[in-house]
Amino acid sequence: MSFQELVQSAQLHFPKLLIKYKNESLLMKILGKIMFFNKDFMKSYTTTIGSTIYYPNETFIKSRPVSSNTILLHELVHINDSKKITSLVYSFLYLFPQILILLFFPLLFVSWKVALLALLFAAPLPAYFRMNFEKRAYFTSLYVLNEYGKKLNFNPSLDKQKYDFVTQFKGSSYYWMWYFSGIEKDFDDAIEKIRNNERPFEDPIFDILDQLIANS
Repeated sequence: MSFQELVQSAQLHFPKLLIKYKNESLLMKILGKIMFFNKDFMKSYTTTIGSTIYYPNETFIKSRPVSSNTILLHELVHINDSKKITSLVYSFLYLFPQILILLFFPLLFVSWKVALLALLFAAPLPAYFRMNFEKRAYFTSLYVLNEYGKKLNFNPSLDKQKYDFVTQFKGSSYYWMWYFSGIEKDFDDAIEKIRNNERPFEDPIFDILDQLIANS
Protein backbone atom coordinates (compact mmCIF):
# COMPACT_ATOMS: atom_id res chain seq x y z
CA MET A 1 0.00 0.00 0.00
CA SER A 2 1.38 3.39 -0.99
CA PHE A 3 1.40 6.38 1.33
CA GLN A 4 -1.55 7.88 -0.53
CA GLU A 5 -3.50 4.66 -0.18
CA LEU A 6 -2.72 4.62 3.56
CA VAL A 7 -4.06 8.16 3.80
CA GLN A 8 -7.23 7.15 1.99
CA SER A 9 -7.69 4.22 4.38
CA ALA A 10 -7.16 6.53 7.35
CA GLN A 11 -9.77 8.92 5.95
CA LEU A 12 -12.38 6.21 6.41
CA HIS A 13 -11.89 6.75 10.15
CA PHE A 14 -10.95 10.43 10.01
CA PRO A 15 -12.97 11.91 7.10
CA LYS A 16 -11.53 15.42 7.53
CA LEU A 17 -7.92 14.23 7.31
CA LEU A 18 -5.83 16.21 4.83
CA ILE A 19 -2.15 16.05 3.88
CA LYS A 20 -0.38 19.28 2.98
CA TYR A 21 3.23 20.40 2.65
CA LYS A 22 5.05 23.05 4.66
CA ASN A 23 7.04 24.32 1.70
CA GLU A 24 3.74 25.20 0.00
CA SER A 25 2.04 26.74 3.06
CA LEU A 26 2.26 30.41 4.00
CA LEU A 27 0.95 29.56 7.48
CA MET A 28 3.76 27.05 8.04
CA LYS A 29 6.36 29.48 6.74
CA ILE A 30 5.14 32.06 9.25
CA LEU A 31 5.15 29.47 12.05
CA GLY A 32 8.65 28.49 11.01
CA LYS A 33 9.81 32.03 11.72
CA ILE A 34 8.00 32.14 15.06
CA MET A 35 9.46 28.77 16.07
CA PHE A 36 13.03 29.98 15.65
CA PHE A 37 14.09 27.67 18.48
CA ASN A 38 13.38 24.61 16.29
CA LYS A 39 15.81 25.00 13.41
CA ASP A 40 14.46 21.92 11.63
CA PHE A 41 10.76 22.82 11.89
CA MET A 42 10.33 23.25 8.13
CA LYS A 43 12.52 20.43 6.84
CA SER A 44 12.32 17.59 9.37
CA TYR A 45 9.17 17.96 11.46
CA THR A 46 5.54 17.22 10.73
CA THR A 47 2.91 19.49 12.23
CA THR A 48 -0.80 18.81 12.71
CA ILE A 49 -3.42 21.54 13.02
CA GLY A 50 -6.95 20.27 13.39
CA SER A 51 -7.17 17.36 10.96
CA THR A 52 -4.54 18.69 8.56
CA ILE A 53 -1.08 17.14 8.68
CA TYR A 54 1.74 19.22 7.22
CA TYR A 55 4.75 17.21 6.04
CA PRO A 56 7.92 19.14 5.17
CA ASN A 57 7.52 18.46 1.45
CA GLU A 58 6.47 15.76 -0.99
CA THR A 59 10.04 14.51 -1.41
CA PHE A 60 10.20 13.83 2.33
CA ILE A 61 7.39 11.28 1.95
CA LYS A 62 8.76 9.64 -1.18
CA SER A 63 12.25 9.22 0.29
CA ARG A 64 11.11 7.88 3.68
CA PRO A 65 8.18 5.51 3.10
CA VAL A 66 8.23 3.67 6.45
CA SER A 67 8.98 6.83 8.45
CA SER A 68 6.23 8.73 6.63
CA ASN A 69 3.70 5.99 7.39
CA THR A 70 4.81 5.90 11.02
CA ILE A 71 4.53 9.67 11.29
CA LEU A 72 1.04 9.56 9.81
CA LEU A 73 -0.11 7.10 12.48
CA HIS A 74 1.65 9.19 15.14
CA GLU A 75 -0.30 12.24 14.01
CA LEU A 76 -3.57 10.30 13.95
CA VAL A 77 -3.17 9.89 17.72
CA HIS A 78 -3.03 13.67 18.05
CA ILE A 79 -6.10 14.07 15.84
CA ASN A 80 -7.96 11.43 17.81
CA ASP A 81 -7.01 13.00 21.14
CA SER A 82 -8.15 16.42 19.95
CA LYS A 83 -11.52 14.99 18.88
CA LYS A 84 -12.10 13.68 22.39
CA ILE A 85 -11.87 17.12 24.02
CA THR A 86 -12.46 19.40 20.98
CA SER A 87 -9.70 21.02 18.94
CA LEU A 88 -9.97 24.30 20.86
CA VAL A 89 -9.38 22.74 24.27
CA TYR A 90 -6.69 20.46 22.89
CA SER A 91 -4.83 23.36 21.31
CA PHE A 92 -5.01 25.41 24.50
CA LEU A 93 -3.68 22.55 26.62
CA TYR A 94 -0.98 21.70 24.07
CA LEU A 95 0.30 25.28 24.05
CA PHE A 96 -0.05 25.78 27.83
CA PRO A 97 1.61 27.49 29.67
CA GLN A 98 3.32 29.48 26.89
CA ILE A 99 -0.04 30.48 25.42
CA LEU A 100 -0.64 32.60 28.52
CA ILE A 101 1.78 35.13 27.05
CA LEU A 102 -1.31 36.40 25.19
CA LEU A 103 -2.46 37.86 28.51
CA PHE A 104 0.27 40.47 28.16
CA PHE A 105 -1.77 42.75 25.90
CA PRO A 106 -5.07 42.86 27.85
CA LEU A 107 -3.14 43.20 31.12
CA LEU A 108 -1.52 46.35 29.77
CA PHE A 109 -4.89 48.03 30.35
CA VAL A 110 -4.76 46.95 33.97
CA SER A 111 -1.15 47.57 34.93
CA TRP A 112 2.08 47.48 32.97
CA LYS A 113 3.77 45.90 35.98
CA VAL A 114 1.27 43.06 36.01
CA ALA A 115 1.56 42.75 32.24
CA LEU A 116 5.31 42.28 32.56
CA LEU A 117 4.70 39.25 34.76
CA ALA A 118 2.85 37.67 31.86
CA LEU A 119 6.08 37.77 29.88
CA LEU A 120 7.38 35.02 32.16
CA PHE A 121 5.14 32.59 30.27
CA ALA A 122 7.35 33.05 27.22
CA ALA A 123 10.05 31.12 29.08
CA PRO A 124 10.58 27.38 28.43
CA LEU A 125 8.46 26.34 31.39
CA PRO A 126 7.51 22.66 31.74
CA ALA A 127 4.50 21.88 29.55
CA TYR A 128 2.72 19.00 31.28
CA PHE A 129 -0.17 18.59 28.85
CA ARG A 130 2.04 18.88 25.75
CA MET A 131 4.35 16.28 27.26
CA ASN A 132 1.50 13.85 27.81
CA PHE A 133 0.04 14.35 24.34
CA GLU A 134 3.44 13.82 22.73
CA LYS A 135 4.25 10.88 24.97
CA ARG A 136 1.12 9.08 23.77
CA ALA A 137 2.03 9.82 20.15
CA TYR A 138 5.69 8.81 20.49
CA PHE A 139 4.77 5.62 22.34
CA THR A 140 2.57 4.94 19.33
CA SER A 141 5.51 5.58 17.00
CA LEU A 142 7.51 2.93 18.86
CA TYR A 143 4.59 0.51 18.61
CA VAL A 144 4.10 1.17 14.90
CA LEU A 145 7.82 0.82 14.12
CA ASN A 146 7.89 -2.49 15.96
CA GLU A 147 4.88 -3.73 13.98
CA TYR A 148 6.42 -2.63 10.68
CA GLY A 149 9.67 -4.30 11.75
CA LYS A 150 7.87 -7.61 12.14
CA LYS A 151 5.93 -7.12 8.92
CA LEU A 152 8.87 -5.99 6.76
CA ASN A 153 11.61 -7.93 8.57
CA PHE A 154 13.83 -5.12 9.87
CA ASN A 155 15.16 -4.18 13.30
CA PRO A 156 13.19 -1.15 14.57
CA SER A 157 16.01 -0.24 17.01
CA LEU A 158 13.56 0.77 19.73
CA ASP A 159 16.29 1.75 22.20
CA LYS A 160 17.87 4.13 19.72
CA GLN A 161 14.45 5.52 18.84
CA LYS A 162 13.78 6.01 22.54
CA TYR A 163 16.99 8.03 22.92
CA ASP A 164 16.10 10.22 19.94
CA PHE A 165 12.55 10.78 21.19
CA VAL A 166 13.55 11.58 24.78
CA THR A 167 16.12 14.06 23.47
CA GLN A 168 13.31 15.90 21.74
CA PHE A 169 11.29 16.09 24.95
CA LYS A 170 14.22 17.72 26.72
CA GLY A 171 15.51 19.87 23.89
CA SER A 172 14.51 22.86 21.82
CA SER A 173 12.37 20.90 19.33
CA TYR A 174 9.34 21.19 21.62
CA TYR A 175 10.61 24.22 23.53
CA TRP A 176 12.18 22.18 26.34
CA MET A 177 8.74 20.92 27.31
CA TRP A 178 9.87 18.26 29.80
CA TYR A 179 13.43 18.02 31.06
CA PHE A 180 12.73 15.80 34.09
CA SER A 181 14.49 12.43 34.24
CA GLY A 182 11.36 10.29 34.80
CA ILE A 183 10.50 10.41 31.12
CA GLU A 184 13.15 7.77 30.36
CA LYS A 185 11.44 5.21 32.59
CA ASP A 186 8.10 5.92 30.95
CA PHE A 187 9.64 5.10 27.58
CA ASP A 188 11.38 2.02 28.98
CA ASP A 189 8.06 0.74 30.34
CA ALA A 190 6.40 1.36 26.98
CA ILE A 191 9.15 -0.50 25.12
CA GLU A 192 8.88 -3.44 27.50
CA LYS A 193 5.16 -3.72 26.77
CA ILE A 194 5.71 -3.43 23.03
CA ARG A 195 8.36 -6.17 23.06
CA ASN A 196 5.87 -8.33 24.93
CA ASN A 197 3.41 -7.79 22.09
CA GLU A 198 1.29 -5.47 24.21
CA ARG A 199 0.02 -1.99 23.47
CA PRO A 200 1.95 0.79 25.24
CA PHE A 201 -1.31 2.20 26.60
CA GLU A 202 -4.96 1.31 26.27
CA ASP A 203 -6.91 3.27 23.71
CA PRO A 204 -9.35 2.19 20.94
CA ILE A 205 -7.16 4.11 18.47
CA PHE A 206 -4.92 1.04 18.36
CA ASP A 207 -7.73 -0.98 16.78
CA ILE A 208 -7.63 1.48 13.90
CA LEU A 209 -3.84 1.59 13.75
CA ASP A 210 -3.53 -2.20 13.73
CA GLN A 211 -5.94 -2.36 10.81
CA LEU A 212 -4.03 0.33 8.90
CA ILE A 213 -0.67 -1.37 9.53
CA ALA A 214 -2.00 -4.78 8.46
CA ASN A 215 -3.27 -3.34 5.18
CA SER A 216 -0.21 -1.19 4.41
